[in-house]
Amino acid sequence: MRAAKQRFLKFASLICGVLALCGLSSAQASTVLQMSFEEVVDAAELVFEGRVTGLRSQSSADGSIHTLVSFQISDVIKGEFAGAAIELRFLGGQVGMRGLQVSDMRMPEQGETGIYFVESLRDFQVNPLVGWAQGHFLIEDLGSGASLVTTAGHVPVVSVQSADGAPASLAEAQFSKGVAKGVSVRAGIASKASRGLSAQQFKASVREIVELAR
Repeated sequence: MRAAKQRFLKFASLICGVLALCGLSSAQASTVLQMSFEEVVDAAELVFEGRVTGLRSQSSADGSIHTLVSFQISDVIKGEFAGAAIELRFLGGQVGMRGLQVSDMRMPEQGETGIYFVESLRDFQVNPLVGWAQGHFLIEDLGSGASLVTTAGHVPVVSVQSADGAPASLAEAQFSKGVAKGVSVRAGIASKASRGLSAQQFKASVREIVELAR
């Protein structure tokens, strides 16, 4: 059952990637299917905690523009990666007077610290993170050793748990709004220290899902 879900998600991701690449222009539409958090973890070849140390955009032979994002790795949560740094390639960016923007693409920003779910270390993806923003979490330093995990949109993550898996067909699929099913978030004005998971708690949840899948 798990293998069938992963095949569906890879097929759906391929379709969405083709849709995003059709009619390449300075601003283009994108379509990303919503996944469960368990599927985000399962689909990732590498999950790591790290800090963005650099961004650089470059033109490709086909005229498209990509941004190369460099990370300093502080913790490998899933997968095998021996290096202390990694570079991921995202479609879009600015080179001179030419720019390419993919709608709904939220690239990592210079200096941010986060937890990143990388779909593949070999294959080219429009966005190398699983489910785009669904595989992109930020870590806020609250001081005195405390931390808070948020979504890529800076909303605190309260809990993560299993949710219903992939639909049986594309017709039944729901489009992502940036948060995977099973990821509970909380908005409001409560103090940050009391309203979300710490980095250690979040990583423990990911490692638990990885162990259960073995």
